[in-house]
Amino acid sequence: MDFTHSASLPIGVFYQGQLHRDFTVRVSTVGDEIAVVEDGIPDSGTAVGVLARCITALGSIPAEDVTYQLLCDTLVAEDYKALRDAQQEAKKKLSGLKSDSVITDTPSSGSANTATAKSESKDLAL
Repeated sequence: MDFTHSASLPIGVFYQGQLHRDFTVRVSTVGDEIAVVEDGIPDSGTAVGVLARCITALGSIPAEDVTYQLLCDTLVAEDYKALRDAQQEAKKKLSGLKSDSVITDTPSSGSANTATAKSESKDLAL
């Protein structure tokens, strides 16, 4: 299933002499948040940094050029809101899955697994 949402920006991003409005954005992950911190983006810019990582298409701008800095320099508030709203729409696709399609791997009783793990860790002691 595709957890993305496509739409058009109300204003658009001006890049290399052209205005780019059509976009696709995906659901953000914890990994995106970690990567933004590792990239040295300040706390005040975390949301924009994560958003930059989640835009999979923005007009004809090459994906590698859709960066935190590009968004900071060119994105207006109305467009930022449209991108965030689109992320929420993508998230609704994920949260809208029926419970029948959710697979869990939880054992029926955790006590047997705990005992096994404890005995295995004893074997590893030096």
